[in-house]
Amino acid sequence: MIARDVRFPLVDALRAIAALSIVAYHLAFLLGGFDLDVAGRWLARLNVGVPLFFAISGFLLYRPWAAARLAGEPPPSARRYAVRRALRILPAYWLALSVIALLAGRSDVFSWPGALVHYGLFQGYDAGRFTGGIGPAWTLSIEVTFYVLLPLLALAMRRVAGGLRGELAMLVVLVAISLAFKAAVLALADGDAPAYLVLLAALPAQLDMFAAGMALAVLRVAGIGRAGGWWWLVALAAFSLLGLWTPAADAPRVLGEHALQTVVAVSLLIPAVLAEREGGAVRRLLAWRPLAWVGLISYGLYLWHLDAIRQLVDADLPAPVVIVAGTAASIALGAASWYALERYALRLGHPRRREPRPAEPVPATSGSRG
Repeated sequence: MIARDVRFPLVDALRAIAALSIVAYHLAFLLGGFDLDVAGRWLARLNVGVPLFFAISGFLLYRPWAAARLAGEPPPSARRYAVRRALRILPAYWLALSVIALLAGRSDVFSWPGALVHYGLFQGYDAGRFTGGIGPAWTLSIEVTFYVLLPLLALAMRRVAGGLRGELAMLVVLVAISLAFKAAVLALADGDAPAYLVLLAALPAQLDMFAAGMALAVLRVAGIGRAGGWWWLVALAAFSLLGLWTPAADAPRVLGEHALQTVVAVSLLIPAVLAEREGGAVRRLLAWRPLAWVGLISYGLYLWHLDAIRQLVDADLPAPVVIVAGTAASIALGAASWYALERYALRLGHPRRREPRPAEPVPATSGSRG
């Protein structure tokens, strides 16, 4: 029997890297860093943390279905999955949304139909409210849409795909659908229309990033694909190209950036989930306790950081103070969210078991939380 509910502790550090890259992105945006002659090109690409979050979700959430299918066992309970996802996302989000909207005077969050859009996490599909409420929360709209779609995708995989190759072929089909959707939007939609951004951010356009993580899950449960930390060099090369990729035409620019972001995300993820257990420098870094802890509280950090930084910027504090204090405040708010609310909500969806979940071993000298 293959263990379905396996922990991958090194992924916590990747969540930290993703969240901190978004914090850095918003710091650069609010402090004018995008306008710097050279560094601005790469500061404006630090939103690559979002694709990394998407790839992580694809890997972690699809793995139990892939493991069950490979072992010839019944699929995971869709009901239990839905409850866990709701408890993971909604309580912390609803609290942050309510407090931030009240403090910032964002009355649309409490009016109709704004309340339905924001509390229901539909803003990622509403051009007028795309960054309303909590600015970065449009990505949660995409995540939640994937959560809803995933059991259906898993069912389709079980019924249509024949073996490992068939499952990987189905994932290639998902990538092709995503690319076709983006190409259609770029060819047919008005680039100046409000819906243009919404269409390019919607799940069909981002599905290939989730599918890449799903493919890693399939390889992992099949025992295929041992790789080392050199994949981070691939990620570095792709990120370097992101800052240099500036075609004038929309189609090559958008498609090229999207492809490079996907390469960065997948290359960062591979050493945490496919690499040899003996480790290496990358896995030792990912097992570093402080980084793993930031990953643990990264959801609250993600929800609160932008408005915390805005308060400091609006106070006309020097840029170095904003950077240090904004990062510290974001981490503190993330920790408060985790210790006061999130961990208790998660326990409701994870009743105590007699046996603890297995955890992937990490090097003994890495300082991992275990």
